[in-house]
Amino acid sequence: MKKLLAIALAAFLPLLAPAQEPYPELGAKLDEYFTALTGEKADLQVSECNFLIQSCEDPAVRQYVALKVYDHYLNSKIMGDDAVAVRIAQEWFLSGKVKMNSEADLLNAKLFVEFNRSSLIGMQAPAATLFSPEGQTVRIPSKDKYSVIFFHDTSCSTCKKETSALKELISSEQFPNTDYYAIYVGDNSAEWEKYIESFPGAIHLSDPQMSGDWQRQYGVLQTPRMLLVSPSGEILGRGLDTPALKILLSREFSADDYVYGEEAQMERYDQMFKSFGDTLKSSDILDVADYLAARTTGEGNVDAFKQVEGDLLYYIASQKNEVFRDAAIPFIDRYINLPEVWNGENDWAQVGSLGEMLKELTARTPVGSLIPDISVPGTRRRKPCLFVSGSKEGVFNLQKLRGNPGYIVFYTGNCSSCKETLEAVDALVNGNRKARVLLVDMDKLVEEDEPLAKLLLDTFDLSVLPFVLETDKKGIVQHRYVQL
Repeated sequence: MKKLLAIALAAFLPLLAPAQEPYPELGAKLDEYFTALTGEKADLQVSECNFLIQSCEDPAVRQYVALKVYDHYLNSKIMGDDAVAVRIAQEWFLSGKVKMNSEADLLNAKLFVEFNRSSLIGMQAPAATLFSPEGQTVRIPSKDKYSVIFFHDTSCSTCKKETSALKELISSEQFPNTDYYAIYVGDNSAEWEKYIESFPGAIHLSDPQMSGDWQRQYGVLQTPRMLLVSPSGEILGRGLDTPALKILLSREFSADDYVYGEEAQMERYDQMFKSFGDTLKSSDILDVADYLAARTTGEGNVDAFKQVEGDLLYYIASQKNEVFRDAAIPFIDRYINLPEVWNGENDWAQVGSLGEMLKELTARTPVGSLIPDISVPGTRRRKPCLFVSGSKEGVFNLQKLRGNPGYIVFYTGNCSSCKETLEAVDALVNGNRKARVLLVDMDKLVEEDEPLAKLLLDTFDLSVLPFVLETDKKGIVQHRYVQL
């Protein structure tokens, strides 16, 4: 199907001379090609990419294309794309057919393959033996049950956040016939005992002596690491967080054939809203929803209505910007909070619960409200002058930021988007002497003051970081989900 695109690209390759490195025209065409392949099965994408790389006659161009393909799938956020990266690395780099830029890059590729090739989606989950708190051996995954396998460390702040979400999911009892394994990767028995006491409902395991090969088998290079395995032993998901796990489990327990939020469906909405360009408004999103409703329920097709509006809900939930989040509540009230329509056995699990969660998150600290009277440790940034430094550490009251404008940036140290936002803060304060920015490191806060961190999580929509909001000099919220 996509082979025609590969053939067209292959015809383009001989026109390039090695002196044109780094081949900007070819790079742009490859980006288009990756977009066209999005949503296809991993086997097809591997076949297409192998064909394309094989079509490169010039060694320098072949190296460029192979590295571009590998980097794309290595860094893709789409679950399952890592399987393509593994197979491309095996076929071209580890075999010696194409050289990487350095020996260090080749070593990293070998490590990536070694720690991922045994636990790809669709494969049978490796059998591993671990130990209960009493020292008894336990084999994972479970037989004839779904297995949620969660690798964690008690010193990992992100693990603590994930544990809290998992506890809530387990307590909801939505998914029977499911075992939740919490596997401790450390060796601090005292800390593990505290963790076990705080996390009922999970099957707690560890291997402090590292006697098994589970680390390589399941690709546990960092924590948290979560996988979902079917009763037949097939890996259904990896690299999951709890919201993604809930979606996968909902699909598995759903009697309906239709799956909301599939990649191809999200791509269609992406193309539709990108056509608006920078002029897109929240009202435009609602107009699209109205049009879809008219074309479906207007023709008496309730199932089609549920599909298009359910998919649109998933798309809105995936967009972390002010335009889409401002449309969320009116959209949900208009098209999701309809018990007479969403009355199927699995409607709540797949759509209703997501709508309720998104509405609750979006309603926190709305535009026009006074910023809550909370004091938090952080770093205040402003344009330096003769008598005032540009940066100050301390505890600051959110209402007294007194910027015109003022920005509050909640971030974490382990995400690329957060790093880009922090870099943008420098340009912001240097370009506007009235601007004040407060930086709040959530990782540090979770470690040092968990009750305060929980208060902030309950007050603001911190489901995805960075989260940036803008206030005026009186502390009134002007914008949320700001892109600096």
